Amino acid sequence: MNDELLQLEAELKKVESSNLEYLPEYGYSRKEEIIQLIKEDISDVKKEINKRLKLYSSGISSGYTEKSLEEERTNLCLMQGLARYC
Repeated sequence: MNDELLQLEAELKKVESSNLEYLPEYGYSRKEEIIQLIKEDISDVKKEINKRLKLYSSGISSGYTEKSLEEERTNLCLMQGLARYC
């Protein structure tokens, strides 16, 4: 996804720096129209990246409740022969 974002941003810079009003690379579409479409694509990719980051971060923390974390800590201490609380 990051590669796609970088590619779109590079493409946007290329189109913005063009001196032509109609771009042959894009079927002679208007420059402003192409810029708008690329910006929409960039926005969509950023939303997808943020969505994946949220899913990833929620997946990390959602597997444990406070009670299960406390039980896990206690079990680890007992297995190592340590007192859980001093």
